[in-house]
Amino acid sequence: MNKLELFLDKSALVGNENQILSADEFKNLLGKESFEYIDVQTFSKLKDIQAGEAGIKSALVEVDFAIAETGTVVIDSCNENKRLATCLAEKLFVVMPISKLVASLNDVADFIEERTADMGGYVAFITGASRTADIERVLTVGVHGPKEMTVYILNDL
Repeated sequence: MNKLELFLDKSALVGNENQILSADEFKNLLGKESFEYIDVQTFSKLKDIQAGEAGIKSALVEVDFAIAETGTVVIDSCNENKRLATCLAEKLFVVMPISKLVASLNDVADFIEERTADMGGYVAFITGASRTADIERVLTVGVHGPKEMTVYILNDL
């Protein structure tokens, strides 16, 4: 199984929607969808908001890395608004250029060390919608993060 197949398998296991798109298809999608927060460096798109009491309905962010063995995306979250958007958005959409897909956690160790060497560094690992259960095993989705996650995989960058 190659890295992309493994990522898709692991990501789908936790309920994520995964879409493989070309850069042109993604640009068209950007023009049609309305996201409250956007941070996509590859396409020079930034729409910054501060999270209020109502929260954030949808956020779109570009990943720094994606880990195939777990279906996890890695995001440098030093920017407070970005950190809040990825944690508070009901629907989190992430953009993953295929070039940012690595095989394992070991492949992002240097990135993590570099970003967290300063005491103000934050790196988020997001595998899917937040899930938690109480002592009676009642499952609740979206308490500590998004309720839904969609991964846009860009195959031609």
